[in-house]
Amino acid sequence: MVVVTFIFAVGLAFAAAFFALQNPTLVAANFFGVTVEGSLAVFVLLGLGVGFLIGVLVMLPGRIKSGISNSRNRRRIAELETSSGSRQAAPAPKKPSQSTPE
Repeated sequence: MVVVTFIFAVGLAFAAAFFALQNPTLVAANFFGVTVEGSLAVFVLLGLGVGFLIGVLVMLPGRIKSGISNSRNRRRIAELETSSGSRQAAPAPKKPSQSTPE
């Protein structure tokens, strides 16, 4: 899945760069009363960058929570393996043998 996502991201980056090179037109953007003039390509790439940043910030809390949970689970598994190892070191009681009548 990571490979597919990476290929998609690289493809999107190439498409955005190609689009930017094809559209050098000057445009004016109004943002809360502030007018900024610039190349259409700059605004498109800026929009992609802001979208990427928002996506990372939205995913970050979940990734941190998963990392903490995984770390806690690894520690718990190590503790259980240690306690299980100490139990296995003691000889297990033998079962009485069942002899078959001859």
